[in-house]
Amino acid sequence: VGAGTSKKYHPASANANALKLSCELLRVFVAEAIQRASTIAGAEGVSKIEATHLERILPQLLLDF
Repeated sequence: VGAGTSKKYHPASANANALKLSCELLRVFVAEAIQRASTIAGAEGVSKIEATHLERILPQLLLDF
C-alpha cells in the first residue's frame, strides 16, 4: 500500500456454527456473572445486585473464562 492510499474495507463474516457458539459463550458468561454477583449480594444480606458486586466478581470470572 503506497503512501496516501488506504486499504479496502472487507467486512468480517462468521459461519452459522461459529455465531451460535459465540452467542452461547456470551450467554453462559453473563449467566455466570449474575450467579456469582448474586452470591456476593446474598452474603451481604442484599436482595439486589449492584455494580459493586459485579466489580468484585469480575477479575476471577475473566480468569475462569
